[in-house]
Amino acid sequence: MELYYIVIGILIILAILDLVVGVSNDAVNFLNSAIGSRVASFRTILIVASVGILIGSGFSAGMMQVARSGIFNPGFFNFEQVIVVFAAVMITDVLLLDIYNSLGLPTSTTVSLVFELLGASFVVSLIHMAQQDMPLSELANAINYSSALTIVSSIFLSVGLAFVAGSILQFFFRVTFSFRLKRSVQRFGAVFSGLALTVIVYFLLIKGAEGSALISKETGSWITANTKVLMLVTFLSVTFILFLLQQFKIVNPLKVVVLAGTFALAMAFAGNDLVNFIGVSVGALVAFQAWLQSGVAADAFNMQILATKVGTPTWFLMVSGVIMIITLWTNAKSRKVTETEVSLGRQDEGDENFSPNFISRALVGGSLLMSRGVSILVPDSLQQFVQKRMRPLKPSKKRRKKSFDLLRAAVNLLVASALIAYGTSQHLPLSTTFVTFMVAMGSSLADRAWGLESAVYRVAGVVTVIGSWFVTALVAFLSAGIMAAIFYFTGQVGIIVLFVIAVGLLIKSHLLFQKKTEQENVELPREDRKTVNDFLKDSARYAVRNLKSVSAILDHSLHLFLNPQAQDKSEIQREHTRLKTFNQKINSRILRVVRSLGSANLPVGRFNLSLFDYTQDMAQSIELIYTSILHHRQNLHGLPKGKLRDDIQSLREALQPYFRSVRKYIRKPSVDGLAALKEQHQKLEKQMNQVLDQHVVSLQSGEVSSRLALLQTKVLLETQDLIENAYRVATLHQSLVIHPQPTSSAITNPNAQPA
Repeated sequence: MELYYIVIGILIILAILDLVVGVSNDAVNFLNSAIGSRVASFRTILIVASVGILIGSGFSAGMMQVARSGIFNPGFFNFEQVIVVFAAVMITDVLLLDIYNSLGLPTSTTVSLVFELLGASFVVSLIHMAQQDMPLSELANAINYSSALTIVSSIFLSVGLAFVAGSILQFFFRVTFSFRLKRSVQRFGAVFSGLALTVIVYFLLIKGAEGSALISKETGSWITANTKVLMLVTFLSVTFILFLLQQFKIVNPLKVVVLAGTFALAMAFAGNDLVNFIGVSVGALVAFQAWLQSGVAADAFNMQILATKVGTPTWFLMVSGVIMIITLWTNAKSRKVTETEVSLGRQDEGDENFSPNFISRALVGGSLLMSRGVSILVPDSLQQFVQKRMRPLKPSKKRRKKSFDLLRAAVNLLVASALIAYGTSQHLPLSTTFVTFMVAMGSSLADRAWGLESAVYRVAGVVTVIGSWFVTALVAFLSAGIMAAIFYFTGQVGIIVLFVIAVGLLIKSHLLFQKKTEQENVELPREDRKTVNDFLKDSARYAVRNLKSVSAILDHSLHLFLNPQAQDKSEIQREHTRLKTFNQKINSRILRVVRSLGSANLPVGRFNLSLFDYTQDMAQSIELIYTSILHHRQNLHGLPKGKLRDDIQSLREALQPYFRSVRKYIRKPSVDGLAALKEQHQKLEKQMNQVLDQHVVSLQSGEVSSRLALLQTKVLLETQDLIENAYRVATLHQSLVIHPQPTSSAITNPNAQPA
């Protein structure tokens, strides 16, 4: 008995944790358009979303929708078995969503919950039937497969519909407005915004207020009966008001649409998706209270009560809303997921988070062939008209801050709201995550955000996200099933133990994510720097981090090269992977920094190009050294011996102090420091030449095999290149710090118009 109190307490805690990880994943649904278009400050966007969440929490029906909608039949299970199912679902859900948040991948909390319930109840049913010698046909009485199939099929069918609708409508509105919004918004902005806001209001009435505990049945019935009149009045009044506000230049109507859409989606999210996070735990609490009052044994009390409506106190819903708001403001993982979607829809070039694969290449190649075929059928005059309307504006510092403009943000919210509202009115359970993501991707395609330079990367990202959705269903089903089997045989003790383990994993995940985020924020240079000193501080920071990684990998590689018993270390493998990713981001970022500079800042431009060259060379050198040595050892080839081995070992011992001196100098350049570094560099050069001479002697004497000779040549020459490039990076910083250029005080804007 006492242990069940602990288990119920654990389920309540899991509900709170599920709120945190759920909001971290689903925040992208209502933040994507506002953040991507920079419609307002980040603080203002969060305030609008927070108000929507708080109101939506009060509007939540608070019923255990998915658990009682027919995924499993509660009357088939007793209290003990239901607690096993619910505990397995909650622990699996928290861990699974946290994994997706850490990877920055948006997924459907509804899909994960449905398949977790399906997997846990399926396994518990099988075990129960096996123990009672029941036929497999009884499984149909425990699991409602048709209901689960309807939910899942409608969710996944909405993926294609959302993408197509987003593409078509964005293309239509883009041709109508073009990218030059100032003039076109004056003409059509009020009407378009009135239409969009009407759809959003309809979305709120149908989706946000559905089943609300704060709206009486009579009011709800009146709204339903007078929906058409309400929508017409809304359209006419809103359009007129926005027209007046626009004429007096008080507000841009598109901004009103984006902020209103953000509020509406946030409200609907809290009002309807809240039960995905707390519904199972609330159901467990209701079951526990009913069992306590019954006085019947846990394994004999039937759970038919869960088939009825299970209400939730309003105060509990409001507390849940506050928890979601706190998470929205404080949890970095929600921003990670949002960044993934925003980056995939970004209009301009930038850092790509996904690597191309054969699927993305095939899709892009097929699309190019198809577009060429379609262009043959379309008249030239129409093609020229569309090309003119679809011609993007030239990049500028101000526009680079935005991933896309207000028109696309408004269309995203308009289409997503319309689709979700329609699906709800037809009683089709749609995933807000799937719909909003695919609408955003469709509008990106229509806006030609996926150009030849970025298409394979963006498509690869979309394929990865969609693929992860299918993986979600499978992993959720299997994980919850395995968890339920463990709990079935270990009881409350097993639930308590695995809960403790799950909390430990969450804490570890949070710490690792925080550390990784801090490293990325420190290392990557920013494009909005105002002065040369700002650029130098950035470059010094990532140059030092780059050199630190290179020296660590080089030292480990030489250790493997010289010692047959040495083993490759996992931390070096991770550092090697991190360095490759880091250099890819750095290189593209450096080029964008150069592009952002004005013509008066040529010295800073040359500085960045030279830094790009040296870091590229160092990355290639360390990659060749590390992978060649690993390949050589894996094939069990011989390693250096005799005097050459001793010479390389001495060189290895001298390299680390040298790299430390280079890093120290870059952090704080000075004339005296440069002289000391130059002397150290010359000594190391001399030592390097002696090692190369010894290598030549070994080649001429025939002491080494051809494979080892080739590897030694690669390792020594690439190490020599690393020594030289490290010194070049140091002197590069010296050139602007010790001997500053006249333009070092400020960075000019290349897009500024002459006075």
